[in-house]
Amino acid sequence: MSDALDHLDPFEAERPRLTALAYRMLGTAGDADDVVQETWLRWSRADQGSVERPAAWFTTVATRIALDQLGSARARREVYVGPWLPEPRFGGAEDPADVVAGRDTLTVGFLRVLESLQPIERAVFLLHDVFGVSFDEIAATVERTPEATRQIAVRARQRVRDGRPRLAADPAEAEELTSAFLGAVLDGDIDRLVTMLTDDVVLVSDGGAERHAARRPVHGADKVARFITNVTRRDLDETDEIHWVRANGQLGTYVVREGAPFMLSLLGWRDGRVAEVLVIVNPDKLRRFHQTWLASGR
Repeated sequence: MSDALDHLDPFEAERPRLTALAYRMLGTAGDADDVVQETWLRWSRADQGSVERPAAWFTTVATRIALDQLGSARARREVYVGPWLPEPRFGGAEDPADVVAGRDTLTVGFLRVLESLQPIERAVFLLHDVFGVSFDEIAATVERTPEATRQIAVRARQRVRDGRPRLAADPAEAEELTSAFLGAVLDGDIDRLVTMLTDDVVLVSDGGAERHAARRPVHGADKVARFITNVTRRDLDETDEIHWVRANGQLGTYVVREGAPFMLSLLGWRDGRVAEVLVIVNPDKLRRFHQTWLASGR
């Protein structure tokens, strides 16, 4: 009986979409869950009969809560040790809300680009360009005029376009390229690695305060190739397990050490070469990912 009632509950019908929006706004699954839970609490206290369009009401409330959280989150990230990367999600865009929003908007690389936007820009861009909300509705949500909202969207769209990584469109091609790249890394073949990297490749590693990682992004094919081979030689043990995984719909390699999460690496591709290397070693960022990975049966 409860399952049948859930299908009649307007909030439960919108929960996947709200979760997808909140995760893209905040970059961490836990914070996204908090936004959705707080939206539900406010809905439970609201005069529901007076709400003509519940879905729009949920979107407005969730966006405003996320904006409040994003302000404090950005303050925390300013004192974060080293570069900050979003918390990865195990798997792909299985949820219909993620499919509708677009698989490419779920990747860690895309979420990293969103970090360059101001909170209002991030909300406007996601609501309009990713979730298809009208400018009039967004304007009311962010308390701007429709014209000002359109201008915010133009600025945000350009910044996203400038920084957006281009991934291999064909999953089979991405798998073949990633396998070849991993082989060169494990062989310590710097010369071959350089040929597989774009000239403007960037490597970003997130270790937080607990794990050693590059404190600044590494730029350029030669520097990135040497950094990767040095880290592999220095930090990986023969007993480490290396697994193929999908994180945020993107193929990557996951290193497990003595049953615990150690390193997740994701590659962004441009014209068959690596344009972006994202490495997450912060154990807090990998804890939820690891639990879901284990539950999946690997």
